[in-house]
Amino acid sequence: MRRWRALLTPLAILAMSGAYAEGLQFGGFGSLSAYRGDQNVVAVRPGERVKNASQDGQWRWDGDTVLGAQVGWQMLEQLELVWQVQLRDDLVDRFSPSTEWAYLGWRPSADWSVRLGRQPLPIFLHSETRRVGFAHTTVRPMAAVYGLNGSEPVDGINASWSNPALGGNLTLDLGAGSNSVSLPRGRVDTKSLLASTLRWQREGLSLRMGLASYRFDLHEASLEAQFEALKQPGSPCSNCASVLPERARTRDIEGHLINIGLNWESGDWTLTAEAMQRGGNSIFSAEIGAWYALVARRFGQLTPYFSVGASRYSEAPLGLQAKAGSGPGTVQAIAGFDRRLQSPWGRRVELLGLRWDFTEKAALKFQYEHWTATQDSSTPHDGEIRLTAGSPVWDGKAQMLTVSLDFVF
Repeated sequence: MRRWRALLTPLAILAMSGAYAEGLQFGGFGSLSAYRGDQNVVAVRPGERVKNASQDGQWRWDGDTVLGAQVGWQMLEQLELVWQVQLRDDLVDRFSPSTEWAYLGWRPSADWSVRLGRQPLPIFLHSETRRVGFAHTTVRPMAAVYGLNGSEPVDGINASWSNPALGGNLTLDLGAGSNSVSLPRGRVDTKSLLASTLRWQREGLSLRMGLASYRFDLHEASLEAQFEALKQPGSPCSNCASVLPERARTRDIEGHLINIGLNWESGDWTLTAEAMQRGGNSIFSAEIGAWYALVARRFGQLTPYFSVGASRYSEAPLGLQAKAGSGPGTVQAIAGFDRRLQSPWGRRVELLGLRWDFTEKAALKFQYEHWTATQDSSTPHDGEIRLTAGSPVWDGKAQMLTVSLDFVF
């Protein structure tokens, strides 16, 4: 019941305060979405924080389906309160309401604005609108890049400066915060996230560069117990005691990333592109590069679009070794564990879709995606492509079809 109160409270505030508080605004968004995967060997899902996956032609409704409500109160000319709640299929809490935005906004001058509280920091093009389906040409931001970055909200601060420059408008964002994200068998505590973004806009052209550094702890009891067992003198691994603390630390993990993005609108044409590079001091912030490009053309209410993207892990194997004289099964198990930790799940994604804006505030989308594993198609993993242990031989290809109704109010 407490979780539902978090969703209903903004509505109650509007109902009780609308007659008394000036500057109170209410709005929202949502998506009713269904998806299916056609493979009988692997299952697919729209994101790694979606609980279930589709396999062998099964239709599912719990992927991109979301309902969001937002209340904003302009308390003073320079001061506002914003609260946004979302109800969606989260990996751990399922369809439980969660607060995505809860901040106090202050505008000390025409050039500066400050947000203090819970918020996603604007590192990527769609960091602040990732789950607002109506804001995107596609059903969801491209998985090749956004499947690697959750854009989860942080509790912190973001300061934004904006001014005319170079014939357009230049904006600088500086943000910092922390958060805690639940996992099925533990959690990730981000102790610090520092981010800066530089954006330049002129007419239909927007260019941006985002930089971020972060430090987090990974809490997963079963993984840590496995690490401790492998580091013991009697374990079947000969070098785990030295390699795991150096390359696979679970505490004080440091990472960094750089992102560049472009959005260009000319008449009925739209071109969007992003690229990112990530790395860190642990295999749990593995070295990886990713990119995508999207082109769309509007014909009245219809907008067909095509996008292609790819991601590739460059993290080196740990080099874990079985003790001399170990049997073939032990050698294979140690090598497989090394491979899973390395996460060499690079892929290529191609998608084709059609958006139909049949009203001013609602759009129907049909999207077909084709995924190809480019680095590893045999190691079990649990990402957007689920390949379980003991699965039949997989050819490295998967498809997903999505139908989505997106709306705002």
